[in-house]
Amino acid sequence: MGVLSNLEPRHVWEHFENMCNIPHPSRQEEGIAQYIIERAKRYGYATRRDQVGNVIVEIPGTPGLESKPIVVLQGHMDMVPVAAPGVTHDFSKDPIRPRIDGEYVKATGTTLGADNGIGGALMLGIMDDSSVKHGPLELFFTVNEESGMDGAHGTEAEFVKGRILINLDTEEFGQYYISCAGGGDSVITLPIHRGTAPCTCKSGSLRIKVSGLRGGHSGIDINIGIASGNKILARLLDAAWDAGVFQLKSIRGGNKRNSISDGAEAVICLEHSDAAMIRRVLMAMTEIIREEFAKTEPGFTVEITDVEDASPCLDKESTEAVIRLLIALPHGVITMSPEVPGLVETSTNLGVMESMDSVVKITMLTRSAVTSHLIAVKKQIRTIAVLAGASVEEPRGYPGWKPDMDSPLLKIAMKVYETKYGSAPEVKAIHAGLECGLFSEKLPGVDMLSIGPEMHFVHSPNEELNIASVPKSYDLLGDLLKAIAEQY
Repeated sequence: MGVLSNLEPRHVWEHFENMCNIPHPSRQEEGIAQYIIERAKRYGYATRRDQVGNVIVEIPGTPGLESKPIVVLQGHMDMVPVAAPGVTHDFSKDPIRPRIDGEYVKATGTTLGADNGIGGALMLGIMDDSSVKHGPLELFFTVNEESGMDGAHGTEAEFVKGRILINLDTEEFGQYYISCAGGGDSVITLPIHRGTAPCTCKSGSLRIKVSGLRGGHSGIDINIGIASGNKILARLLDAAWDAGVFQLKSIRGGNKRNSISDGAEAVICLEHSDAAMIRRVLMAMTEIIREEFAKTEPGFTVEITDVEDASPCLDKESTEAVIRLLIALPHGVITMSPEVPGLVETSTNLGVMESMDSVVKITMLTRSAVTSHLIAVKKQIRTIAVLAGASVEEPRGYPGWKPDMDSPLLKIAMKVYETKYGSAPEVKAIHAGLECGLFSEKLPGVDMLSIGPEMHFVHSPNEELNIASVPKSYDLLGDLLKAIAEQY
């Protein structure tokens, strides 16, 4: 029996736990795709795939509803693979180990993958459940949403027959999402110069390690006071640089460009600096930062340890260029929406940084509900990087999804929720990116809504899925499918 086998609805949790046992980081979704296809074959349902690997399962309408409009249930097959500091986990081979912790399901040492595994489990649960009344369905599973939205980008209008689409990739039960931000990456490459001989470091080397931060989703959690490990490390190095010259050996932080960095570390050479003084400066800055984030980052720690490291150092000019670039690059909320209270309009996330032999590479993700603002912030990032002597690549981004308050699907969904719970759901826009933005361009005339159970801290090892919200989401989805079939 599985860890989640006693949770209800059991068939939904069974699918979710089975998915946890199948490695499925971005661009490695084939195991999940085959699981979906095999489960569909058990019922004799037709499946099809497109040129990028997306999967659709065709489910006929229940008796009497066969001729109703096709409804598309949509989610993505991949997950963000992030392990907690000190945890060794091969996401291409090792299963996710779910566990029950009070009212939540969490993973052991890694991201859980409830984003979007629980959405897929809800879809497959509908496939299993003959008691749910519905018209014809297409269960639409996309590839690589998390690191490029390749599945949505590659979707062709002819592949998806339905034009009523319910996306199951949001994280707040009782809230209907009808709009999302667009986004785009900035990949910065800064050339660096190292010495050719092994470093002696007469005054020693120090490792500066930032850890204990919460981390989180760079769209959903960017405005709740979560600290970036990358930006904290930059501030520490900047303070130390002002106090005495040193040379970087290495720097790294963050795991994914759409995750807020939960830690970072650097190794520095103190060839010409007073080690005791540098330590005092680092400790003083640590206390300043600790006070700033006292309420939101209670686990924040900085470890400063002596290390033996003979690897060549960056020269002084390269060391300074790295520090100044990291200080100058923006991170966090840029603007709030003037129209929707509490909604982040534009933000950017300094997601990943890593030193290599001859370059430091930094990857950022900028989001905005306003295309012109998105372009402006990316130009700001490019300008800062170029002034620092770096080059910038901007991979393919994705558009936002404009709200439609007159949506027939939204009106039906509002009535269903009000009938079921006696109150209206919140109708919201989300600062995170959803595939709906691309579907609004790829599928002419599509009417969309995004819903899902309650989750927190997705894209981080602290990810948690509220257990009670899963049966609620499943029941709501079933009632909604029935209402659509009856009213369309």
